[in-house]
Amino acid sequence: MRVGVFGGTFDPVHMGHLILAEQCRDQAALDEVWFVPSAHPPHKADKAVTRFEQRCEMLELATAGHPAFRVERVERDLPPPSYTAETLAELRRLHPDDEFSLLMGSDSVPDLPGWHDPRRVVSQAGLVVVPRPGVMLWTAERLATALGVDVSEVRLRFVACPMIEIASRELRRAVADGLSIRYLVPRAVEEYVRDRKLYAGR
Repeated sequence: MRVGVFGGTFDPVHMGHLILAEQCRDQAALDEVWFVPSAHPPHKADKAVTRFEQRCEMLELATAGHPAFRVERVERDLPPPSYTAETLAELRRLHPDDEFSLLMGSDSVPDLPGWHDPRRVVSQAGLVVVPRPGVMLWTAERLATALGVDVSEVRLRFVACPMIEIASRELRRAVADGLSIRYLVPRAVEEYVRDRKLYAGR
């Protein structure tokens, strides 16, 4: 099975995440997209992050009814911090017959060489990349040079996707300020945030 791995904090998941996942699934001919919430995001170690299980529950609500979307809690049982290389290794161990692709925005590609064990990331998964406005697209050749690997080891393809400029941090701020997030997140997620008073005190 061809699986797209969509990692992130998802605090909260929003419509931009879902549109990106669906376009990648369709255009890259993926059988499924697995949403993999980060349990211990290394770039947010000093910031308040909503509890892992609550973020998973919001993802379950957001993806309910889509047979090709799944919430994968694999990082819950991995030692912190949550590194993509280790997450992919665990997914491959648990699902040795599946082929994995990492979904990402083009703004993240130039950062990839600075990730933890980036060569192991590209050796374990292809890259399905969504272009971002104003961001120069890195070719497989350029990324291979930055990583110090042969270009044959970088499996990269681009996917056209509507640019939905929604940021989770802005949604958290809106909730804290008493503003509406309707139509920016699925209705069930909006209700979950309201009922549990998430972000209200931030």
